[in-house]
Amino acid sequence: MKTDYKDQGNTFEREGPRHGGRRREAAQEYGMPREELMDFSASINPLGPPPGAVYAVRTAAVEMGHYPEEEPVALRTAVSEHLGVGYAEVVLGNGSSEIIYWLAAELAPRKVLIVEPTFSEYGRACRAVGAHCDSLLLDEGESFALDVERLEPAGYDLVFVCNPNNPSGYFAPLEDMMRLWQRCRDAGVRLAVDEAFIDFTAPGQSLLAAGPDPGLFIIRSFTKSHALAGLRLGCLAAHTDFAARLRERMPPWNINVFAQAAGLEALRDGPYLGRTRSRLEQARSSLFIGLMALPGLEPLPSAANFILCRLERMSSGELCDRLARTGILVRDCSSFRGLGDRFIRVAVRTEEENHQLLSSLKKVLGRLPSNRKVSG
Repeated sequence: MKTDYKDQGNTFEREGPRHGGRRREAAQEYGMPREELMDFSASINPLGPPPGAVYAVRTAAVEMGHYPEEEPVALRTAVSEHLGVGYAEVVLGNGSSEIIYWLAAELAPRKVLIVEPTFSEYGRACRAVGAHCDSLLLDEGESFALDVERLEPAGYDLVFVCNPNNPSGYFAPLEDMMRLWQRCRDAGVRLAVDEAFIDFTAPGQSLLAAGPDPGLFIIRSFTKSHALAGLRLGCLAAHTDFAARLRERMPPWNINVFAQAAGLEALRDGPYLGRTRSRLEQARSSLFIGLMALPGLEPLPSAANFILCRLERMSSGELCDRLARTGILVRDCSSFRGLGDRFIRVAVRTEEENHQLLSSLKKVLGRLPSNRKVSG
């Protein structure tokens, strides 16, 4: 079967901000106190950090004048147990973005296939080491679902996939990811899977189940799942030999004392992710129904802690600007390849915050009745 890929080349001009979470910049631009802005542009756990992690950061302040552990054994042990992988297979990073860049640097791929629309840093990291990147653009009519049969890895050195995908929220089940990994392995192509949002889905769906392999790389983030965005903590699960080489290549002291302390305590809070999934499922369902009722906006199904919305009446830039003037920040998705200026992404936050988002959207989009049928 022939598959058409879009050539990224080595550059990509973006129309909008590359990432969400730009609360400080928005406060300056719109002349509002930062505390008065409600940020739906960054998809962070609405429960906030685990209480133990907050306490750990406060108590770690006494270590501020000292170097952190160069090899944070306790944290790496906790991460390996959390993921169910060997200690030697774990590489810790200052956020998953650092992991992505060091992974690209160590692999040094010549030709990369990226399943898009998706997180822009895969392409930037690979192009930074001289790779030529192609895009497999997913079908908007299928809500950007991953069609494994469309992906032909032969001829590439590396394939990058995000699951659940950012910004679409589509989650490919484990059996599909296993088939994708088998296709890559049969073709002799390495596969990198970013599972930054997988902790928001049902347990047991990670491709870590495939076991360690020299050609498989699983990226995880505690930024999203445990609300540690300001501290930066991520990791890579990889074959022991590769993990050792990557740790040797990375700079020392990349995990500061606060991230080490908070990460360790966050992982000790066993019930935290269960509480997160329970509350998220209810809040996401309510928000989705509320978004469906709005005129000029169509939400796409999501398994993550955010919802991608297609716009019918105004551009993403205009809507984001109007919402920001009401104190609401959402993600302008014009910087995602293949989306143009017709999509925004909104985080799922608390019920009260979601209600405020819906109220502001209703005012901005107008009070015209929607002709779509809303179902529970």
